[in-house]
Amino acid sequence: MFLLAIGKKMKGTLEKIHAGLRICFLSACIPGLALAVWPARARAQPDGGLPGSFSREGVGARALGLAGSFAGIADDASAIYWNPAGLSLLGKPELTLNHITLFSGTSSDFIGFGLPLKRLGALGAGYLRQTSGGFQKRETPFDTPTSFDIANSMLQLGWAIGVPAEYTPDILRGKVSLGFGVKSVAQRVAAAGGSGTGADAGLLYRHDKGFFVGIAVQNIMSPSITLVSKNVSFPRVVDVAPAYTRGLGKDLKVSLAARTNHYGGRFHPAGGLELRYLGKFAFRSGLEAKGISLGAGAQLANYQFDYAVLLHELAPSHIISFSLKFGMTGLERAEEIRRGMKKLDQEEGKRLARSYYLEGLNSAKEGNLPAAIGNLEKSDLLDPANRQVEGKLKEFRAEYALQLNRQMAETSVILARQQYQQGNILISLEYWKAALQVDPGSEEARLAIETIKSRLGSQETEMLARAQRDIVDVQVSQFLTKAQKLREQGLLAESADEARKALAADGGNERARTLIAELDQAIHEKVEQLSRKAALEDERKDFKASVAAYQAILQVAPAAPGIGEKLKTARAAVSIKVKPALKKEAERLYYVAVDQYLKKQYQESAKTLARILELDPGSEGASKLKAKLEATLK
Repeated sequence: MFLLAIGKKMKGTLEKIHAGLRICFLSACIPGLALAVWPARARAQPDGGLPGSFSREGVGARALGLAGSFAGIADDASAIYWNPAGLSLLGKPELTLNHITLFSGTSSDFIGFGLPLKRLGALGAGYLRQTSGGFQKRETPFDTPTSFDIANSMLQLGWAIGVPAEYTPDILRGKVSLGFGVKSVAQRVAAAGGSGTGADAGLLYRHDKGFFVGIAVQNIMSPSITLVSKNVSFPRVVDVAPAYTRGLGKDLKVSLAARTNHYGGRFHPAGGLELRYLGKFAFRSGLEAKGISLGAGAQLANYQFDYAVLLHELAPSHIISFSLKFGMTGLERAEEIRRGMKKLDQEEGKRLARSYYLEGLNSAKEGNLPAAIGNLEKSDLLDPANRQVEGKLKEFRAEYALQLNRQMAETSVILARQQYQQGNILISLEYWKAALQVDPGSEEARLAIETIKSRLGSQETEMLARAQRDIVDVQVSQFLTKAQKLREQGLLAESADEARKALAADGGNERARTLIAELDQAIHEKVEQLSRKAALEDERKDFKASVAAYQAILQVAPAAPGIGEKLKTARAAVSIKVKPALKKEAERLYYVAVDQYLKKQYQESAKTLARILELDPGSEGASKLKAKLEATLK
C-alpha cells in the first residue's frame, strides 16, 4: 500500500518517523487527498480542515488588523475579496499588493485592482496565492523522503453598482450598493491537482450618520475540486458585518467594526477598532477566537502602507500591504487648491489645470455639460494662456446653450399639447410660438400655429393681436430703458446689445433703430480714438499704456478685428521689461487671487489683482480674471 506522509522539515529521525506514521494513518482512514491540503498552521484553527480554508484567511493588513471585520467597510481594492459591493466606493483606480508571512514556511500573496466606472459602477479583480513548501513523502516510514509543496490560488473578477436614490426607500436614509463576483480556484498537492469555479455576492448599506452594514456571501455558487478521487465543495460563508465611524474633533476619527462569519455550521465572530489621525495615520486592533491582531498604517497622497501582526496560538503572522491610487478626484483637487493655492507656481498651476481639463472632458462624455464647463473654467483660470482650454470651453458653452434651447422647446411643445387638449387654444398658441422661436425649424410647431389661427374668429384674432402688441411694447420699453442707462454709464457695447434686443422684438421700432445707429457711430469713434492712442504708445514703446488702450478697445468692441493679436504682442513686450523677481511675485499673487475668487472673496481678489497689474501689467491671467471678476460683480 502506498502511504503518504506529510510533515514539516524537522530535526531528528524520531520526529520524522512519528510525523510520517501519523499522516499514514490519516491517509488510510480518509479517502482521497482532501485533507492533505492542510497547511501546517491549520492544526491551530478549528476550521482549518474544511475545503478551501486558504480562501478564508483574509487579505490586506488594514482588514486583518481589524481581525477581518471589513465587509462593512470594504472601501478599497481588497473589496473584491471581502465584499464586492464595496467596489462602488472607489473614487479612482486603485492597485493593492499584500504579503503575509506565516509560520512553517507558508506564505500568502494577494494583488487586487479596482476601476470605478462612475455611472456604470466599478470593476474589480483579485488574485490570491498561498504556498507551503518543505513537505516530505515516502512509501514507508523508513524510506528516503522526497520533497514536495502545496499551492492554492484564487482568481476573482467582480462588478458593483450603487442603487439609484429613487429606488432606495426613504426610510433607509442612506445609500445601498450591490456587488457580484465570479472566481476560479485551483489547488495542487505534489503532482495531484484540481480546479473549480464559483461566485460571491455582496450588499453594502451606508447610513448618513456613519453607520454601515455589509452582507457578503462567499461561495453562493460553491467551487468543487477533485484532487485524486474524492470531489469536495467549498462551504458557503455568510458574513454580516456592521461598522460605525465617528469623528472625535477635527483631527481624529474612530471606526468600530464587527463580523459574524458563519460557515461549517459554526459562527466565527470578530471585532476591531481603528483610530485615524489627520486622515493619514491609522492604528488598529482586533480580536477573534484565534487570537488578537494589531496594526498601523500611513497614507501619503495616493500611496498607502499598512502593517499588521496576528498573534495566534502557534506563532505570529506578519502582513504587509501597499496600495497605490491613480489620479485625483474633484474633491481632492478642490481641497488641494484650498490648501496650497498660495504656494502654487506656474508649473504646478498648469498641472492642476490639466487635471481639471481632463475631468471636464470626462464630464462632457457623460453628458454633464454644466460640470464640464465648471471644470474647464477652473482650468482656464489656472492656465490662462492655454488656447486649447479656451476653445473647448467655447465649444461646450455653445453646446450647452443648444441643449437648453432643445429642453425649452420640448417643454413648450408638451405644454402646448396639454393646453390644446384642454381647450385652451390661445394659451396653446403662445406655447407653440415659444417652441418655434427656440427651434425655428420645427414643422410641428408651424403647423400647430396655422391650425389654431384657422380656428380663431375675427374677434379672437383681434384680441390676441392687441395682447401681443401690449406684450411687445412692454418688452421693447424695458430693453430701451436699460440700453439708455448703460449708455449713460459709458458701456456702449452692452447698450447696443439691449437696443438690438428691442429691435428683434419689434422690427419696425424707429426709436431702437435710431439708438443702434447712434451707438454704432459712438463705438466706431471710440475705437478709432483708442486705436490712434495705442499706435502712438507703440511708437513710443510705452507698451504698458498700449496694453491699457487695447484692453479699452476690446471692452467697447469685443469683436474688433486684429486687436486681440496686438494686445498679445504688447503684453509680451511689457513682460520682457518686468524684472524676474517682480514677475515671480506677480505669479504667486495670481494664484492667491484665483483662490480668493473661487472662495467668492471678490473684494479681496480685486485688491490682489490690482497689485499684480502693478507688478506685471502684461499679465494675461490677471487681465482675464479681472474681466471675469467685473462680470461677476455686475
